[in-house]
Amino acid sequence: MSDSSLLLGLVLVHILADFFFQPTAWVQARVQQHWRCVQLYYHGLIHFALNLLLLTLWYLLSWSAVSIFTLVGLALLIAASHLLIDIGKSYFDGLRYFVLDQLLHLLIILLVWLSLADTGYSNLTQLGGVLLKPEHLLVLLAYLLLMKPASVLIALVLTKISAPASSAKQGSPAAGHLIGIAERLLILTLILAGQYSGVGLVVAAKSVLRYNDLRDSHDRALTEYILLGSFLSFGITLLVAIILLSLTPLSMQPAMS
Repeated sequence: MSDSSLLLGLVLVHILADFFFQPTAWVQARVQQHWRCVQLYYHGLIHFALNLLLLTLWYLLSWSAVSIFTLVGLALLIAASHLLIDIGKSYFDGLRYFVLDQLLHLLIILLVWLSLADTGYSNLTQLGGVLLKPEHLLVLLAYLLLMKPASVLIALVLTKISAPASSAKQGSPAAGHLIGIAERLLILTLILAGQYSGVGLVVAAKSVLRYNDLRDSHDRALTEYILLGSFLSFGITLLVAIILLSLTPLSMQPAMS
């Protein structure tokens, strides 16, 4: 088993134990009872057993000089750290804490992998060099621009136009904000992948959904308000994509069909 296979295996074990082998009832009990929750420790045992099984397979297949006691200790480290992180997470709720919780788990896994893999540090250095290439940083910048900055710009433009009174019936503003972000990121991804027909499908699907809502409202002001927001969102995404493709090397640009 190679070093990269070990890392992927550790991440796979985490996904299986954290999402597939943890019933929703266990999560709910942990939120209510915190460290006193018995199911929390069952969850830790599952992580320990699966990680120990994986590390033992790696030990047998790679002829590693690491002692079996070290492997048991590392499996215990992963399970114990997982318990502590989950106990802390049980006192907080929300998307940001879920993301932080998962990042901390993955950080522990990365540290364990680095302690075992002979080429772990060199592979990590190579990965860092690839991610820090200018063209990849430009892609990251493009995605970031289409999230919060684009949303702020669109909101500022739309504030120049007073929203129609009936717009309050159109749903949650927070949901609309997230839909706009998801839409822009999806369109940029499709453009970078050269799937231009997929971009047309996204635009058409949104247009159909909007048409049904606007047809029922019979509100021209609302129609113009929503169309302006949609055109701004599409336009900003296309502009960012065009600039990105003009700045990146030809090898990174999608092949035209």
